[in-house]
Amino acid sequence: MKVYTTDEVADMLKISRDSVLKLINQRELKAKKVARKWRITEHYLKDFFRDVDNIK
Repeated sequence: MKVYTTDEVADMLKISRDSVLKLINQRELKAKKVARKWRITEHYLKDFFRDVDNIK
């Protein structure tokens, strides 16, 4: 399973790293802390996109 950093997710979503952190803190994007840094799995990203699609 692929694991992404907040910077990688920010690049994918074309948003700032701070915006990714905001999504994590608002519990809209699931993430795990590993060695004091947030990591987002491919599964968590798919869940996020599915949730966004359901809002539309």
